[in-house]
Amino acid sequence: MRCHRAIPGSLLLCGSFLFAAVHGVDGQIREEDVRYPSGDLTLAALLLSPPGPGPRAAAVIIQGSGSSDRTNAWSRDIAEMLVGHGLAVLLADKRGSGASEGDWRTAGFEELADDALAGVAFLGDRAGIDPDRIGLVGLSQGGWIAPLAAARAEVAFVVDVSGASVGFAEQSFHEMANTTRQAGFGEDAVAGVLELNRAAGHYLLSGAWEAYRAARERGMDTAWGEIAAGFPSERDATIWTFLRKVFRYDPAPYWLQVSEPVFVVFGSEDERDNVPVAESVRRLEFVFGSVGKTDYEILVVPGVGHGIRLERHPHPLAPAFAAALGRWLDEHVSPDSGPR
Repeated sequence: MRCHRAIPGSLLLCGSFLFAAVHGVDGQIREEDVRYPSGDLTLAALLLSPPGPGPRAAAVIIQGSGSSDRTNAWSRDIAEMLVGHGLAVLLADKRGSGASEGDWRTAGFEELADDALAGVAFLGDRAGIDPDRIGLVGLSQGGWIAPLAAARAEVAFVVDVSGASVGFAEQSFHEMANTTRQAGFGEDAVAGVLELNRAAGHYLLSGAWEAYRAARERGMDTAWGEIAAGFPSERDATIWTFLRKVFRYDPAPYWLQVSEPVFVVFGSEDERDNVPVAESVRRLEFVFGSVGKTDYEILVVPGVGHGIRLERHPHPLAPAFAAALGRWLDEHVSPDSGPR
């Protein structure tokens, strides 16, 4: 096992599953529309598999923030990349998205981690899949959920793509500052947006609605009013339920408990967008080092952002990412990769 940081140039009916829409894509990828239970909910997903009988390793994709399902082009590209490396992939419709029941806005990361583990359990009962080689691939916000799920149940591996390693609240300030700058506003506007973000956080923690409402109204009267308008306007807006559940979330205690091999990737340009990359790398290395973990790899791909994509390149994902992840999967997930 190696530790290094690389910076290179079915419907559930009476206990049985019903599968539909089974077909191949260019003779290379087999697709199945599937349904499986997560608590009282029925979740929907697309199961992608390479040709051949198996048994093969598999991965559960954990979608990012907001509503996201199998039609998300980014998660589909990553799923197909994993299939290209010989894995079966469960590309789920996030609860409340696509054909999945429920509502992510009234859930928290714990419930979303339960959904991911329900996918692992579903794959573990599938013919052609090795139940001892099923892992998690968290995308963006899903990268927060992946260590939480892995700390709660045994999986084979964890991959985190562009998931911040700082807490939810801290990441929100980083992202809001960058959103304001990207919109062309100066540092005075950044300060105003961050003050509004602080008021929102204070409301979440203390219920101080009037202070938040006043801060939002002040923001609406500024040049950056469109940003202020993106904050919830109603005291009982459903999104507050989700935010209240996740605002205090910190992934570090869960990363401390992850005993499985870990691969983490960031795009260097994400530092100026969604994720504080340098701080995320520093915290991961500190956490893993504090427990003597060696079976992890952190990759920072230069010149790409949150999606780890190269502009004007024939392949949608950065080749350095695809190559490094493929090698890592060969080392840690293939049948002859040794004990995990």
